[in-house]
Order: sequence, then structure tokens, then C-alpha cells
Amino acid sequence: MNISYVPSTQTFKQHVNSAQAAWPGAQPFDKYLLFLALASFLLGSLLLLTNGLQTGFYSVQFLSLMLPNFIWEHLSFMGDTLVVLTLALLFAYRYPHLLFALLITAIVGTLITHGIKPWLATPRPPGMLEPGSFQLIGSSISRKSMPSGHTLTAFAAAGLLTRLTMNRAIQYLIIIAAFFIGWSRVAVGVHWPADVCMGTAGGLVSAWAGLKLCDRWHHVFKGKFYASLLLIHAGCAITLINYDGGFPHTWLFAITSSAISLGYIYHRLSLSQLLPRLKL
Repeated sequence: MNISYVPSTQTFKQHVNSAQAAWPGAQPFDKYLLFLALASFLLGSLLLLTNGLQTGFYSVQFLSLMLPNFIWEHLSFMGDTLVVLTLALLFAYRYPHLLFALLITAIVGTLITHGIKPWLATPRPPGMLEPGSFQLIGSSISRKSMPSGHTLTAFAAAGLLTRLTMNRAIQYLIIIAAFFIGWSRVAVGVHWPADVCMGTAGGLVSAWAGLKLCDRWHHVFKGKFYASLLLIHAGCAITLINYDGGFPHTWLFAITSSAISLGYIYHRLSLSQLLPRLKL
């Protein structure tokens, strides 16, 4: 095996500069992220005021029986931060600034999640309900339910992805996909519907903040910054290989997602001579 080319940070800088034109500017749908966040927050508040944390839990679980556990496992797994950071590599070549927006979004989302969860310290379904009285798929978690971190991550990622298309139907389909990930957190028995609503609101607000601050601070996003983020996301992809998120059937999805994401970003970067091409 030999290496035919050694990249430079200047090359990465040139790529980021040229890709700036491909990164869409502010879109009308950006403001809808805040409207949807407000609607979700109000719905979550209404659920809490109606009958506390348990409001709607058994109804949502009953509706969840329409799909097999295998599907809910994978939907829930897709809301894991490690999975989202890995799949982001599929967009990282064409839209380098998406990684910058994702970084800002992750910081805002983390502040929301870890600022609220310890303060509220609400119990999860396994911490309140009798074993066997509800469906529990995967590992049991009993503490710190609100907001749902997986839901927040899913809607944060969905909010960022809506920036990549002007097609309103596709934008709403992306949001609907995140909705099913949020639903899965109730289906697997580790969150209340109100947790999911609050996680939705937090994720959409985080995405809106990430997009707006990325637009404002894009001038600080240079080649070395981009290369560093690529390394971080690649590290997440490697970690994902041996991670199942606490579910028994997600290991194949984890390995496949990691292999495809790493293979794709390496192929695109080496093809453009941003990384050395390995010759076996």
C-alpha cells in the first residue's frame, strides 16, 4: 500500500470557500421552525396540565402496536447523537457549512437538554409504572425524562436539513420523519408524550439558532476548522461500529451506517485530492 498525495489545509480552505456558494441562504421555512417549536411547546404544556406526565402515554403505546418492535428500535436509534453525527458525513462534502451549523446546534441543544433535565429531574415510565404494564423495548431508563434528548436531536437534524431544499413538501416530509423518531421514544417505553413535545420544541429552536448563527459567523469557518470537524465526525462513525444504543437489533444498522458514511466521505475527499488516495 502506498500514498500518492498529501493534502494541505490550504486545499481544505479552497474547498470551503468554493462550497460557500452551494450553502443556501436564509429561507422562508426557517421561521416555520420557530412556529412549529411554539406549537409543540404549547401541546406539551397542555398535556402536562391535563393529567401530568402520564397523559396520552398508554394511547400512544397502543397505537405503536401497528408497527413491529424492530421498526421502533431503529427509529429510536436514529435519534441517537452518535448516529446523527455519523450520517452528517453524507452531506459534509457538498455542504461543509452544514457541519458548522450542526456544531452550533449541538451546543445550543446540549445547553437546553442538560439545563432542563437536572432541574426538572422527572422520572421516566420505567421509574413510575409497574413492570409489565407497558411495552418496554431495549434498555430500561428510569430518570431524567424531560425533554427527550433523542427527539431533540432528531428535530435539530431535521431542522438543519430543511435548509438544503426549497421544496416545501420535502421540508415537511423531513419534519414528519423526525416526528416518527420522537414517537418511537414513547413506543419503546422510555419517554412520556410531553417529553417528546418538549424535545421537539428544543430541537427546532436549536436548529433555528444553528442556521442563523452559521449564516452570521460563516466567515470564521475556514479550512482547518472544516478538517477538524471532519475528524470529529469520522471519530463518531468509528465509535458507532461498536454501539447499539441499548437495543438488541440495531448493530447491523450501526455498522452499515458507519461504513457507508466513512466510505462516502473518503471517496469524495480523495477524488477531489483533499485526502490521499490509498493504492493497495
